[in-house]
Amino acid sequence: MIGLTKYAANAMLATKFSFMNELANVAERVGADIEKVRVGIGSDPRIGYSFIYPGTGYGGSCFPKDVKTLIRSARDVGTSRTSSRRWRR
Repeated sequence: MIGLTKYAANAMLATKFSFMNELANVAERVGADIEKVRVGIGSDPRIGYSFIYPGTGYGGSCFPKDVKTLIRSARDVGTSRTSSRRWRR
């Protein structure tokens, strides 16, 4: 359970990083100020301000490995979107 908790936490952070980077791309194209969007998003107490800065993405030794391990674990037990017929197109 400790392993799954670590993998899930790192995957959640990786998701936040990736989401903010994509949102920054959208903001740039529509002429929005990503900093104002970020502050607005962060003001929601369910989200908060931690780790919602656009940047170079995520890396290091843990994040990519942990995200891949979580995906592989989900596939192994048949709960991954990619292992379900209804998600395949």
